[in-house]
Amino acid sequence: MVLPSKRTSKVKRIVTFDGDLEEAFTPQSITVVLEDEIDCSRGDMIVRPGNIPKIANSFDATIVWMAAEPMVPGKTYLFKQTSQTVTGQIDSLKYRVDVNTLHRTPSPELQLNEIGRCAVTLSQPIYFDAYRRNRTTGSFIIIDRITNATVGAGMISDRDSAKQPLAAWESSDESQSASTGEVSQVRDDERVARFGQKPATLLFTGLPSSGKTTIALAVERALFDNGRAVAVLDGERMRRGVNKDLGYSVEERSENLRRSAHIAKLFNDHGLLCLAAFVAPSQSVRDRVSDVVGKDRFFVIHCSIDESVRAQRFASLKSEAAQALERGASSEYEAPEAPDLVLDTSKQSLTECVEAVIALLKDKQIIR
Repeated sequence: MVLPSKRTSKVKRIVTFDGDLEEAFTPQSITVVLEDEIDCSRGDMIVRPGNIPKIANSFDATIVWMAAEPMVPGKTYLFKQTSQTVTGQIDSLKYRVDVNTLHRTPSPELQLNEIGRCAVTLSQPIYFDAYRRNRTTGSFIIIDRITNATVGAGMISDRDSAKQPLAAWESSDESQSASTGEVSQVRDDERVARFGQKPATLLFTGLPSSGKTTIALAVERALFDNGRAVAVLDGERMRRGVNKDLGYSVEERSENLRRSAHIAKLFNDHGLLCLAAFVAPSQSVRDRVSDVVGKDRFFVIHCSIDESVRAQRFASLKSEAAQALERGASSEYEAPEAPDLVLDTSKQSLTECVEAVIALLKDKQIIR
């Protein structure tokens, strides 16, 4: 995909003075020929469609000041990032970092060789990644418009001043509830009596193409047909709506699950069964979901699958989003330490998997 036009194509040739190449890498000098006629000029970016960088004109950054004249928020500078240069300003200096102790202290300005966390606003949007994810697209230099001297260098942070999507898991749900002063007029036991079930969240976890969503939807159908109140949360569907702003980095996958965990808890608080299908790659993040939902009503179902079978299934997928998720998840996935149920989706049929899940719910006395 070519940004900012968002036109897509494929690489036809990689041309050099000595002939065409099959692949190229830094520091080679090449010409990329695409299959389609697409306008792509200096400053534009070529990316994978499933791994698009952020676009914004404001962000937070750690800035190292390199000029004798101090940095004062509000002054207009030139910001050079990759091969593009735009005007902008440093809106505010949030704090200065002591290079010896790493302590943060308030400061009205940055002096020579000082480091600070700043909020930056540019005159036009740019495409960028967090510095720790991509040093090339996540770094920039600051140029004085009068002298043309480089006065600073910056590293874009994961969180920006306009929005902070990667909220902390540790936020106290109890404190948030207490602050509203609202208490439901429907008691939990009344919901149990009405629905004939206890609320619970079943997390279907496993690698991409292991059958998580397929099984969750089939279980939903079976429970619904038996008069149960049930809902499915799926990682990819969440990304098309509530979590549309999130990508596929480790932090963003964790945030996708964090938000979904709170939605699952909301379903449970209203008496519903929630079937959540997510990769949930690590034990630590699954434990966090358990803390949010409640350990007494949280159950983990591990969708295990033979790797050769999974590879065949995944090869048929054309979703760039799925492929982006696969690149990160496959190398980082940790199987649950003590799942409540293990489904071997390469050997068990869909019907057998559904029956096993229903049996688990009955064994845990969630349904009768």
